[in-house]
Amino acid sequence: MTQLLEPALRAQTFPEGLYIHLPFCAAICTYCDFSSETYAAGRAQRYLTALENEMRVRVGALQLSEPYAPRTIFLGGGTPSALNIPELEKFFELLRRYVDWTRTAEFTIEANPGSTDAAKLEFLLKQGVKRISFGVQSFQPHLLKLLGRVHGADQGREAVALARKAGYSNISIDLMHGLPTQKRDDLRRDLDEAIALGTEHISAYGLIYEDGTPLTQAVQRGVVGSLSEEEEGAQYTLVMETLEQAGLPQYEVSNYARPGFEAQHNLIYWRNEAYLGLGVSAASFVDFKRSTNFYEMDRYMAAAEKDGIAIASSETLDKDARARESLVLELRLRRGVDAADFARRWGLDFSQHPAIAKFMREGLMERTPEGRYRISRQGMPVADGILAELV
Repeated sequence: MTQLLEPALRAQTFPEGLYIHLPFCAAICTYCDFSSETYAAGRAQRYLTALENEMRVRVGALQLSEPYAPRTIFLGGGTPSALNIPELEKFFELLRRYVDWTRTAEFTIEANPGSTDAAKLEFLLKQGVKRISFGVQSFQPHLLKLLGRVHGADQGREAVALARKAGYSNISIDLMHGLPTQKRDDLRRDLDEAIALGTEHISAYGLIYEDGTPLTQAVQRGVVGSLSEEEEGAQYTLVMETLEQAGLPQYEVSNYARPGFEAQHNLIYWRNEAYLGLGVSAASFVDFKRSTNFYEMDRYMAAAEKDGIAIASSETLDKDARARESLVLELRLRRGVDAADFARRWGLDFSQHPAIAKFMREGLMERTPEGRYRISRQGMPVADGILAELV
């Protein structure tokens, strides 16, 4: 394998993306296996103190001659909007000590329609948060109940309206498909509602049955039935076709945006560039090393309070692993991957992989008019299986 070129090396050494995990929620959803817990004031205060200690140590380890100024910042969870304004004020005070976001191109926060109000939205906008992502998931009451969401359909609509009124011009919403009991008519109504709201970005995720979650257990007990693979695929195709016809072309397996509003932070992940993750369960990729923080809140806080390091596992990737991982991530993007350019950047000619020829024959992959390899529309519903064979 040939040596990687400098641009690819630089992109994997300095973390242009900053992710911060704020794990508190009003209630835990039935499908969720993220590191999160029900909001409690005392826990939130302790967590913010531990987070500041980790931030001080991890940002300091970058050994920068000037303040850390990432290109993108993403506040995820959990539900960051579950924190009240005084707690958010404390968070931004500690963030300001270690991070300069005056030149950040994209600053996103995840929010729950049930924990968002006008005052909070205006406060966040004044802090520099310019992009907001609402976890709507559905506008159908029976599906919101199934998912354990604490907001109603009206609150999803109202949250977007409040954000517009506050001054946000980059709004995303999350929707889900492939849910137990979900009909295609349910999904059509959700898509029509989302399009009518005029948001710039929509993430549409197929349900993944995570081990140990209440929804997975309900399916295992036969309380509710999962959809067939054929129906899941049909719903995925419905999402693709409907959103593209509405002016939100697909740019990644689960993401759709009006031109120019693609999620810049997530593009860092899909291009396999470096990012720093802070907080419980957060992952980082810096200097070719992947690391993940403790998933359990108490273990994370104890470790961060002690010395600012709460890493549970880490792995340094060799050149071959970085190249193959980059291929799998970049192929998630609808634009596809140019084989010659990829070989120049990573020293790997993936076009010779036997699985590529197989997928091309089966119509699951295709060449674009520019000659780029990409997963075809037919292959998109089974993209994860395709990518698994290329690792």
